[in-house]
Amino acid sequence: MTEKVVLALIAKRAEIQGYIQDLETKARRWRTRLAHIDASITIFSPETDPEAIQPKRLYRRGQYFRRGEFARLCLDVLREAGAPITTAEVVAGVIRAKGLPDDPALAANLTEKGLASLREKQKAGVVIKSGATIGAKWQLKRS
Repeated sequence: MTEKVVLALIAKRAEIQGYIQDLETKARRWRTRLAHIDASITIFSPETDPEAIQPKRLYRRGQYFRRGEFARLCLDVLREAGAPITTAEVVAGVIRAKGLPDDPALAANLTEKGLASLREKQKAGVVIKSGATIGAKWQLKRS
C-alpha cells in the first residue's frame, strides 16, 4: 500500500516539475520579447523608462459563462429565491440554471467567483449581505 502511494506521489511530482519547467521556458521567451520591445521604446523615446510602464491585467475567460452571464444568473437566482440565501445556494442555483455538471471542484471554483460577484453587486448597492461568516446570506435590495 505504501509503495503505491509513494509511486503516485513520485508521478505527481514529475508531472508538476514538467509543468514548472514548461512555464519557466515560456517566461524566458516572454522576457526576451519584452527586452526587445523595451529596446525599441528606448530607440524611439530615450526619455521613456520602460520599467515605469504599468503591466496590463490579463483576464481569463471562463469556459462556462459569457461576459456578465454569471453575475446575471446570480441575480436571477436571488430574484427567484425571494428570501435571503447563502452563497452556496446561489451557486447551486446558477449550476442548475446553466445545466452544469455536479462537480464539487467546479462548485468550489464557482463559489469563489460567486462571492466576488456578490461583493461587487453589494458595493454597487444591488444586493444586501446579512451576516459575516460562512453562513452569511444575500438578498436583492428592495427599491
